[in-house]
Amino acid sequence: MRRQSWASSAHQSDERLREAEGPEILRTELSGRLRTRSREIERSVLARIRHVGDAVDDADRVSTLGLRRAVAAAVSYCIEGIERGADWPMLIPPAAVRHARGAAREGVTLDLLLRCCMAGHRALEEFVVAEAEGIPGQLLSQILREQAPRVDRLLAAIADEYKDEDALRNRSPSQTKSDKIVRLVEGDGPAGPSDLDYDFDAWHIALIMRGPRAELAAGICAERLGYRLLYAIQDERTVWAWLSGPRRPDAAKVEGCLVKSMPPGLSASVGEPRAGLEGWRLSHREAHMGLQVMLQSGERFVRAREVALRFAVMRDDTIFRSLIDGYLRPVKTYRSGQSLLEALRAYLASGGNAAAAAAALGVKRHTVHRRIRRVEELLGRSVHSCLAELHIALQIDELDIVHESRGAVSGRGT
Repeated sequence: MRRQSWASSAHQSDERLREAEGPEILRTELSGRLRTRSREIERSVLARIRHVGDAVDDADRVSTLGLRRAVAAAVSYCIEGIERGADWPMLIPPAAVRHARGAAREGVTLDLLLRCCMAGHRALEEFVVAEAEGIPGQLLSQILREQAPRVDRLLAAIADEYKDEDALRNRSPSQTKSDKIVRLVEGDGPAGPSDLDYDFDAWHIALIMRGPRAELAAGICAERLGYRLLYAIQDERTVWAWLSGPRRPDAAKVEGCLVKSMPPGLSASVGEPRAGLEGWRLSHREAHMGLQVMLQSGERFVRAREVALRFAVMRDDTIFRSLIDGYLRPVKTYRSGQSLLEALRAYLASGGNAAAAAAALGVKRHTVHRRIRRVEELLGRSVHSCLAELHIALQIDELDIVHESRGAVSGRGT
């Protein structure tokens, strides 16, 4: 009896010593043991999956869908979670969700897929308990409790990916084509899938068009200029399009053709001519950049290279404030600031020709000279030394992108 009491006391003493080491050390020790057996764990999980319920045939089909990589990623995910604890924001392993999409394409049911996942989880738990020698019971219970929400997140992500892929399988051919193009733009897909009937190695120029009959306008432009057309319908108002050919596209001709063929209510943003698949993507990103400016400015046609600086300023509050405070506020706060700004706009628009600016304003040339000199005095530098800054400051001041805090800085509403 004394010997049994002594053994129990020694065990309790060992647990107290282990607890004194801290949960972080113990978690690291347990996860290290599991990692050394990770291949064995993966084999056990795969064996469980193949014997789920009475769906052995389907389970075998699941195992052909990159399952080994998915299982390895899921096991690693759970072991990492044991080491890091409940509060660590873990990302769902991409291999697991990719496998869910593959299962959907092969016609494996979602119910079977989730039952396979749960069977694998139970196999992993058995290894956790087996390797928990020397881990205090209270900490082991906490680790096992933490696994439940972690597995729930994994199952939810797998179910979402499965449902998304299943929905894609039931979409129309045009929707499926658009989905492929979107994935290719994002870099997720084969380099130029042949079923799109488009030469990704050629030269390209990207368009983003908004409004009625956008794909028709893009098609007319492609036909008139002799380019091949690829397009993806994003929604009822937005179309992504690309024109391609063996030689560098003439952006000016594309612009002219679009402006002539665009029906009322249609607007377009155009990227720059680029070559190859990466150029195809870059031209689209440029067109998307132009789209953001176009949506704010209300312009019907925007070419990316002409609004690049405007776009950069729109996205950077520090640059925005610096330009407005440094180049417009000194003029706006002057007693006749509005007339000075009008003269400055006309002067810059005419390329620095005072006579042309005066004609546009309906004033005398010396009046324009006088107002420009006053602007220079207020800025403390010559207009010609800061032409780019003034152009951009005036352009962004005209855009309806000013938040309430920016409005106070720019003088709007005062």
